[in-house]
Amino acid sequence: NPPASEGMYDQIVIFPDFAPRTQDNIIYFDNITFNEQEPIVSGPNAPIDFEPDGYGDDWTWTVFENGPNAPMEIIANPDASSINISATVAKFTALQAGQPWAGVESAHGDNDLGPFVLDETNSLIKIMVWKSVISDVGIKLVAATGWAQPEIKVANTLVNQWEELTFDFSAYPNPPASEGMYDQIVIFPDFAPRTQDNIIYFDNITFNEQGTTPGEPSVAAPTPPVRDPDDVISVFSDAYANVPDTDFNPKWGQTTIVSFVEIEGNETMKYANFNYQGTQFGSALDISEMEYMHLDMWTADATSVNVFLISTGPVETAYPLPITLNEWGGYNIQLTAFAGVDLTDVIQLKFDDGNGAETIYLDNIYFYRDGSAPNEPTVAAPNPPARDPDDVISLFSDAYSNVAVDTWLTPWSVAMLEDITIEGNPTKKYYNLDFAGIETIENQLDLTEMLFLHLDVWSPNFTFFGIKLVDFGPDGAFGGGDDSEHQIDFVDLAQNEWVSLNIPLTDFTGLNALANMAQYILVGQPTGSSIVYVDNFYFYKGEPLGTTDISTIGNRITIFPNPVNQGGSAQLGSDVKQFELLDLSGRLLISTNASFVDTHKLSKGIYVLRIHTKNGDIEVQKLVVN
Repeated sequence: NPPASEGMYDQIVIFPDFAPRTQDNIIYFDNITFNEQEPIVSGPNAPIDFEPDGYGDDWTWTVFENGPNAPMEIIANPDASSINISATVAKFTALQAGQPWAGVESAHGDNDLGPFVLDETNSLIKIMVWKSVISDVGIKLVAATGWAQPEIKVANTLVNQWEELTFDFSAYPNPPASEGMYDQIVIFPDFAPRTQDNIIYFDNITFNEQGTTPGEPSVAAPTPPVRDPDDVISVFSDAYANVPDTDFNPKWGQTTIVSFVEIEGNETMKYANFNYQGTQFGSALDISEMEYMHLDMWTADATSVNVFLISTGPVETAYPLPITLNEWGGYNIQLTAFAGVDLTDVIQLKFDDGNGAETIYLDNIYFYRDGSAPNEPTVAAPNPPARDPDDVISLFSDAYSNVAVDTWLTPWSVAMLEDITIEGNPTKKYYNLDFAGIETIENQLDLTEMLFLHLDVWSPNFTFFGIKLVDFGPDGAFGGGDDSEHQIDFVDLAQNEWVSLNIPLTDFTGLNALANMAQYILVGQPTGSSIVYVDNFYFYKGEPLGTTDISTIGNRITIFPNPVNQGGSAQLGSDVKQFELLDLSGRLLISTNASFVDTHKLSKGIYVLRIHTKNGDIEVQKLVVN
């Protein structure tokens, strides 16, 4: 504008044809307007992740209607597991003295959320919450003048773990022009009357495009093959032991949000808002003796993804991953493809080439070399002893006459089955085993005169093996009688050799009905990747006749109480010399010569007691901590 001494503009001058001319030119002009400048759009500043190099950490957050108005805090993530491994999160204490609609709001203006227009590119708002109670979470958007529509409320469905909630603002109008634009977010973390103070954590608030939220895989990534541990260096896989202290979310300024999701019970890594993402190893990896890098990836919308190995320097080399949308892609990349990288000193991985709006899923990231590991028995299962036919009810054995079995793999099983022959002996091979159902529903078995269940098992990799029996009761149908699953658990069974199990039916706790046996369920761990060969599956009465007994026959060591309440003690019989307590993965927790189990440091759940008696026997029993 002119200096004050010169006044204001009050004249317009128009040059309709500002150019040298060789002829007369006629120009028409009209409708000269002086219009308002388009408002400046700077937001939404997202994702709101409360990280020092992200959004939300340095915003002005104001608590309202919360009694003494305990401030919102930004703290270290108290539960960096499941879907949220972020370093920092927001903590809100909803006070009993506060209003049900107590909450927290950002400041108006450019410095926090920033002014923005709500449209199809940003109207699907998501937030991760951790709550100890079920109640509504509310989100409201507010314009600079205070103009707003009612909040949207969505209740959490999980407690004491992270959950992502989705709020659909696609039907909400933008403020009238006179009210400005939305530039504030209001969060109601616990929109309900309270009888106590409730602590809520929230994090990773994203503004997503409508109609383009990618799906997620409906099936888990393929289970890796069984390999000799010396032939594998694993970064992220349930199938192998992973290198320790890996940071899957180092702060490199990326927009990517890293979380972990369960797909068919399999932990899978998810990169949302993917542009690039690093992985930092706890210490440098020497992979020089490995030959390949393997990974599985699934995406519904990414069109280009590179994976990098990075050694000290840094020196990094990219490998482009061919993409097929909406299905798992398995990649075995020769390490020679990462030219220039020092394979004795690999410090990081990196994925890139996303545009910040894509999502990819990753699993089974490991390095390996071709080796040989036993994955099939070379000899058949032991031959069962000769028995009186009236003393045996056999489902599967060449030694006895078998009853009719409806199916050896029910449709609801999480396993695969292959019928094979070993040394001319038919054998059942279960692989990708979590659980496998076997049924005799059409020909239910009367086991009232039987005393033991026998089966022979061989596995290259199981760490846990369980057997469930289900009797359908006098009505002969599931739901009509004793239809609970009675399970016996084993840990620390020998691998790569046949193990003969002889289990007293009295060990199946609570299994009183035996006249309508209809289901037999095999359970294996590691979940979804166990391989178990099965032969000689039968029930019998009489002595075990020389096979290896897992359970002590006859009187067993007393455990009282069992179940035991957490914090209490379970007393063992006086003839105990020593016992080991293991979890269901086979991990040793306690080894002692005490005559009781102290549960103060145990979580609630099922444990296995391996008891050494004073006469030299070993018993395996189950301990339940409630």
